[in-house]
Amino acid sequence: MKGVKGSTSKAAALQQARKDCRVYVLNWQENLLWIIASVGATCLISWLFYRSIYALAMVVPMLFLTRKLFCRHFLAKQKREMLYQFGEMLQIIAASLKAGYSMENAFSQACEEYVRLYGKKHVMGQEFCNICRKMKYNEPLEQLLEDLAQRSGVEEIVSFSQVFSFAKRGGGDMMKIFQNTVEKIRQKSEVEREIDTVITAKRTEQRIMDIVPFAILLYVGLTSPEFLAPLYGNFLGVAAMTACLLIYAGAFLLAEKIMDIRI
Repeated sequence: MKGVKGSTSKAAALQQARKDCRVYVLNWQENLLWIIASVGATCLISWLFYRSIYALAMVVPMLFLTRKLFCRHFLAKQKREMLYQFGEMLQIIAASLKAGYSMENAFSQACEEYVRLYGKKHVMGQEFCNICRKMKYNEPLEQLLEDLAQRSGVEEIVSFSQVFSFAKRGGGDMMKIFQNTVEKIRQKSEVEREIDTVITAKRTEQRIMDIVPFAILLYVGLTSPEFLAPLYGNFLGVAAMTACLLIYAGAFLLAEKIMDIRI
């Protein structure tokens, strides 16, 4: 019984945390924010564009659209954080290698140092701790890094794992590989910060323009409701409002696409 229980716990440890980081799963706070934003937007649109309670049926497509936007936003943020954390981890590993540790011991030492400095709640900290745990069961380090790279969806991590595998088998200069990767990550982070600085004003203008159509409808509806009255309660008015809403949605998605600058 003890042998079966030990093998079961070992198998569970080996399978733990094979998280696909290319797919973002909202936590309960993000789910709550997503639902509130979707219901609030649906209520606002149904009143401003249709003045009808039946328009609340749009909450279903609104939930689908906003969930996609939320997941895309948080996934991009998670990838940026993973890349930064990966660079930090490589720097710690390089320092351990310079101190004379073997590659596997350098990873274990770096994992302990990273957890001590930043805690274990970061995605990359959890991933490296799992790599170190699986190395104790004699899984090859290059295979574990390749698995991490495939699940991360981050180009720099994929490139590093490929170069690392070739160098590990062929006896390449590991220190140079680590230094080059860290430098590449640093340069990418600097370029992203410069881009964010340049387009911050444009992004603010975009957010304002997103609000303007609703603000105009709200102002006219409250101050001069007779101007909008012919657009409510009849087929032609509903069709016109729906066409305007679809044009607005297309313009919103196009603006989001333009502002999504990737390196």
